[in-house]
Amino acid sequence: MNLSDKQQKHAKFWRKFLRMTRGRVPVLRALEVIAGEENDESFRTIICSIKDAMENGTAMSQALQGHPSAFSASVVELVKMAEKSGAWDEILHEIVDGLSEGTFE
Repeated sequence: MNLSDKQQKHAKFWRKFLRMTRGRVPVLRALEVIAGEENDESFRTIICSIKDAMENGTAMSQALQGHPSAFSASVVELVKMAEKSGAWDEILHEIVDGLSEGTFE
């Protein structure tokens, strides 16, 4: 199965986010580092926008909803569940797997 560039880029983003947060890097710092490493200018802008929204008290799921062309409803719903349950590690794995398998856009 050939994944789209978007799916590959997003899987890489969530994989980095998972590894950094699992390594105890604070979420906002992880987003800052990932944005700094992102080569795609438009995706970097989206990551920075999410970080800025979160710095102003917006939940990550709400910040993602502000970019519907970038983050699917499935991914947003999984992030909402992670926020509610605290099961970030497990749910981030599901997001990465879903993107890598082509299940999520």
